[in-house]
Parts: sequence; structure tokens; C-alpha cells
Amino acid sequence: MNILFYDMGSYTYQDTLYYLKQLGHTCKTLYYHFPNKFHDDFFCDRFEKQLQSDSYDAVMSINFFPLVATLCHAHQIPYLAWCYDSPLEEKLEEYFSYDTNRIFLFDRIEAEHYQSLGYSRVYHLPLAVNTDRLDRLQFSPAQMQKHRCDVSFIGQLYESPLQVLLYSADDYIKGYIEGILQAQLRVYGYYFIDELITDELLDSVNQSFRKIGQTSLTLNRRGLSFAIASEITNLERCFLLEQMGELFNTHFYTTKPHSLSDHVISLGPVKYMEEMPCVFRYSKLNLNPTLKSIQSGIPLRALDIMGAKGVLLSNFQPELVEYFEDGQDLILYSSMEEAVEKAAYYLEHDDIREHIAQNGYEKIKEYFTYPDRIQKMLATI
Repeated sequence: MNILFYDMGSYTYQDTLYYLKQLGHTCKTLYYHFPNKFHDDFFCDRFEKQLQSDSYDAVMSINFFPLVATLCHAHQIPYLAWCYDSPLEEKLEEYFSYDTNRIFLFDRIEAEHYQSLGYSRVYHLPLAVNTDRLDRLQFSPAQMQKHRCDVSFIGQLYESPLQVLLYSADDYIKGYIEGILQAQLRVYGYYFIDELITDELLDSVNQSFRKIGQTSLTLNRRGLSFAIASEITNLERCFLLEQMGELFNTHFYTTKPHSLSDHVISLGPVKYMEEMPCVFRYSKLNLNPTLKSIQSGIPLRALDIMGAKGVLLSNFQPELVEYFEDGQDLILYSSMEEAVEKAAYYLEHDDIREHIAQNGYEKIKEYFTYPDRIQKMLATI
């Protein structure tokens, strides 16, 4: 097939492109970084000319872009969008109905949600790892020494807007939402926040905005749900990092400033292709608390850890246990306290950790390959 690939700097672009070519497809890439992904005349003109310059069988991108979807629909060219972000931004749904779309989500529950709304061209498709590339990486002694530690975490803490949104709310609303937050914080494997956000609760929150003159702001269920999920994720990640930092040699890699204690060693960001795999391989345990609003799927970071022969220490996710066995391929926890207890245990047992790292890697090689995923995507067209 002749494929036009749109990219704006995604993590998995290089690996996806490599395997597309390995499978015999011809690819041309158009790079562009959107100032506004919903309105951009310059991009539309450039993309339009590219579509007219050759005969393309399909357009592909990592994550879903509304302008690409619109232009593909106008030219009746299949558009395949493989998403590693979840949940998707609400505004994107307006563009899901195009018959040229093929949208692939790694979270099964999110995919089923859109399917239930009538979007039959939204599919569930787990992510993939290029273990061939990871196996070829060579790390210097200085790199290995820099990243050796007991526990590491790469990611962000998530700054939730929840407290700002509830600034003008009364004590009952604040208490009710705090109750939802504390309950969901302690439950893994089932996301019930959406069920507890009633129409009456949303009306009350929006009425509180009107009382202070905020007439242009209206909060919907998804917005409040994501704010609560982000707040929970922040609390969980901060707690785990602080606890791990007090007990073990703990590294934290992030792009944003934070207020964690000095027990946690901050080392700034790392490059996805070259340095991140070194962190995964030479950390004894790789902590990966999933964003709470990812309801069932396996995040890319979790797969990358195991693909680099790192040991994954993760919260319970329904799709993780479909492929991996706790204590054999990875380490799962069902509470924050259990995460700390398991970290202490496995840090004392090098042989078990090495066994888990190898098993997890073998499962990745067997079940999470790019050729398999790409063939499944292309089969839909």
C-alpha cells in the first residue's frame, strides 16, 4: 500500500514507520506541529496539496487529528489513527462519524463506550513494542551508573484543576466529591466516578460558577470526571514516590517542577528512544501508577518497561492480567500500601526479579508486536 503518514513528534512514529516499510508498504511522512488542531488553514492547504500529488491508499497517524480526518473524508481516503493517549479529548468525538475513519484505542472500555454510541469504526487495539530496536541498544558505563537505583518512575504528577473548579462550591458539594475521590483512590480495576456524577451534582457545580459571575464556564460530566481522576493520580503518585523515597533509592524523571521531598532524587526528563530504556533496564523496580481515567487498558509506558527487560511494578489493570501473571511476568498491587510492601520484598530477591524481567520481556515479544498490530489495522480497510 502507498501510505501518507502524518506526524507531529509522537513516541511511536519511528517504530510504526519502520515496520510498515518492513511489511512492504511505501510511506511518505508529512510533519507539522499544530498551534490549533481544530483550525489551521496553512496545514489544510499543505495537506490538501500532498493528497493531490500522489495516489494514496490510506493516511495514518499516531493519535487522532480532526483536520486530518476531515481532509481524508473529503477525499474519501481511509484514515487510520492509532492512539496511545487516553481518554481522548471530548471535542474529538465530533469528527468520529466519518466513514473513512479507523480509530484504534488501547483501552477496551473506552473503545466499547464509543461503539455503544454508534461509532462502529472505533476499535480496541493494544499498543506494541519494538523489542528488536531495544535489544540493539548499547549503554555506556556512565549511563548505567547514572540510572541504577532501587525504584524509578518516569512521568508527570498531573496538576488537577479540581480545587479551582470547586472554589465557589458549597461544603456539601465539596464533601460529596471528596467522598468520590477517596473511594476511587482505594479501588483498582473498576472506575465508578462517572456513575456517581449525577446531573444534579453537575447543575450544582455550574450554579456555583454563576454565583461568582463565571457565566462562560460550564462543566460537563467528562470534564469533572477527568479533574477528579487527575487529582487521584496526583495523590497516588505523590504518596508512592514519597514512601519509596524514604525507604529506597528512588529516582524520579519528569519535565515539570514539583514539591516532593529530597528523599526522591529528581533527574529531569529522559529521551524516549535513547535513554528511557536504560532507566527501565537498570532500575530494580519501575513504578507505573496508571492515570486513573484509563479504565482497563495497558499504557505504553508499562509495555516499554517490560520490552526493555525492566521489572514493572504497576497498579492492577484488567487488560494487564489478560496477558501477564502477577509475580511471574510483572508485579501488581491493589493498594498503595501493598505497592510499598511488594517493593520491599522484591528488592530483597534479585533472582526472582530477574526471572520476572525475562518472563515479561518474552510475553511482550509474543503478544505485543508491531507487525501484528499493523496488519490488524490495515485489515479494516
